[in-house]
Amino acid sequence: MSNKTKSKKKNQKQLLICVIIVLLIIGLVCFWVSMINNNKEGLRLNNLYEMLKEKESYSFTTTLDDDNKMYYAELENNKAYINTFYERTESEFIIRDGNTYLIMDDVKTYYTYRNNESDLNKIENVLLGLKDLEHQKGKEKIKNKTYKYEEYNVLTPFAFLDTSNIGEDEEVKTRFYFKENELVYIKTITSQKEELLKVEISNNVNKKIFEIPSEYKEM
Repeated sequence: MSNKTKSKKKNQKQLLICVIIVLLIIGLVCFWVSMINNNKEGLRLNNLYEMLKEKESYSFTTTLDDDNKMYYAELENNKAYINTFYERTESEFIIRDGNTYLIMDDVKTYYTYRNNESDLNKIENVLLGLKDLEHQKGKEKIKNKTYKYEEYNVLTPFAFLDTSNIGEDEEVKTRFYFKENELVYIKTITSQKEELLKVEISNNVNKKIFEIPSEYKEM
């Protein structure tokens, strides 16, 4: 075999090795990018928690239907407001100054739960309890649109459904659906039924809702 032929084969071999190395590098880069993207997807609920925790004010609304919905608003200096309709029955609370006030608009009175702030940071506390739990990821079509979700094997306080008939061993799942990084739906899944809540988060909060009207009397 001539030196020219040997040199040619050597060059071909070196070229093949270079191609293999390049392909391996491309594969590793693609795998790395995929892992980063997966991690980012897995952090959506965590990111939501961090975002809400840093806000001076925001509102968080969940709606099942006209008879079942919850409006929660938070304001700087440890103030919160909760208005809940459950099967057409309204409950309204203001949290401020270390107390919780039950507001009764129909009779223009309020009741004070002193030294009680249990529902302050209500939304962040729920998300904090979920952020380090294992979860599944997937996609689902809702109203002809496909959303990515994170699914947790727990029942959350967001649910309106009656949980009294759920046994201790029954599996309950909660799915959080995102449009990009925006939370848009929460679904609670049991063996008996599913409940889908529409979610709206806003930075626009009316500061007047955190004030007890001056004409209201304390019980």
